Amino acid sequence: MIEVLSNTIQTTLDSFDFSFCIIVNILTYLIIKLINDRKNKELSKWSKRKVLLIVIFSTGVVYYLIGTDNKHLINSAILAPVFWSWVMKPLCHFLNIDYKQISIFE
Repeated sequence: MIEVLSNTIQTTLDSFDFSFCIIVNILTYLIIKLINDRKNKELSKWSKRKVLLIVIFSTGVVYYLIGTDNKHLINSAILAPVFWSWVMKPLCHFLNIDYKQISIFE
């Protein structure tokens, strides 16, 4: 039973590229912050999602060009927003880190 569970966990971990997810989340966070600082107003929810999709696509192209498997890219592109919502956002909230409070241009 433990071996089956161990194999399932290992297969799941092997299906994703966690560095891709972290890069996508950090780039999206920084780009949204940059746009908000430049415009002096907050982007709408849909604009933030568009930024996320553009970052996922552009990062995916770079990863594809360096030879990452398509399956890993698709799985990681799906995982990236989930990883942000369920892991990074609560962690940032706990650490009191918010892009509205941090200024890039100081």
